[in-house]
Amino acid sequence: MINVEKIQKQADEIVAQLSEVLENFDLETEEEYHILETKNVLRDDDEALLDESFKIDALNVAPKVKDGSIVVEKSKWSH
Repeated sequence: MINVEKIQKQADEIVAQLSEVLENFDLETEEEYHILETKNVLRDDDEALLDESFKIDALNVAPKVKDGSIVVEKSKWSH
């Protein structure tokens, strides 16, 4: 059962903590922005690993399976 009083108390505590943080926040300091010359460093692509156990598990819990694929009901488009 939902305890409304407990949720209200927790929400009040969160708002109080946020208010305290905002009160201590220095709004007078002007931030400086620097544009740096950066570049992406990417790893080399490797061969993708296929874990057959995932497919087997998925097929085992699917409500309907045919020829190794999960069968789903075709949805109708509404206009």
